[in-house]
Amino acid sequence: MILPALAPARRLAAAFAVFLLSATGAHAGSKVAVSTPALHSLVANLLAGVDRPALLLASREALAADRLDEATLAAIAAATVVVWAGPEYERNLAAQRAIDPTAGLKGLTLSMTTPLITISRPGEPDRPGDRHDMRFWLDPRLAKVAVSRIATNLVRVYPDEGDRILENEITLKKRLGALEKQMAETLKSPEGVPLHMPTSDVLYLAWRFNLTVPTCPVAAAKSEAFGGEPGPALYFAMMAAVRDDLLHCQRQARPAS
Repeated sequence: MILPALAPARRLAAAFAVFLLSATGAHAGSKVAVSTPALHSLVANLLAGVDRPALLLASREALAADRLDEATLAAIAAATVVVWAGPEYERNLAAQRAIDPTAGLKGLTLSMTTPLITISRPGEPDRPGDRHDMRFWLDPRLAKVAVSRIATNLVRVYPDEGDRILENEITLKKRLGALEKQMAETLKSPEGVPLHMPTSDVLYLAWRFNLTVPTCPVAAAKSEAFGGEPGPALYFAMMAAVRDDLLHCQRQARPAS
């Protein structure tokens, strides 16, 4: 029998547990955990009708923290696979992988098979530095590269849902192709790509769409999808907002006719 005096404490503990799970977007028992919102949204599209992936780092503060909190560690422990960009980006997750070999074995490191753009040295736009821009999802073509690799691994996690996952992959790639075309038309991108790598705060976008104005702080601030509602719609909502901001930045820089 539970003593009446203990009931409030138990209710508080239960409420706290619910808070921990909701704070990271994690679902108890999720087989797939994803590091950050933009990548999580792509995975959620692939798992539509199959499962809901856990979101590990739902805010800039969580990404920048030195250590992972207990809810995040629990979500990693429950997962079969952990999708992340790589150690240059999710440094606290990289540290946990070094401490816990089990977490390392679960990792699907997208940067290992995705061609990343190297950030230029300050004041030298054609000289690569020693860091990469990890936000490759801003380029719809690179997002498709990542989606192919993620889908293959998801089929291994959900073998009975392979057909659905592959159908979701086809649909998602079509949407990414349409997104790239729509962005090029909206931004009036000239044919071809720049011959040099611009210094830019939206590097993949400046490169892919050959932007006249390669810097757009308001677009850059939205490029990781922090603050949005996690789920399948978030990636495309983020890209639409970034596109509109880029268009505004381009128009502001054009001389009045």
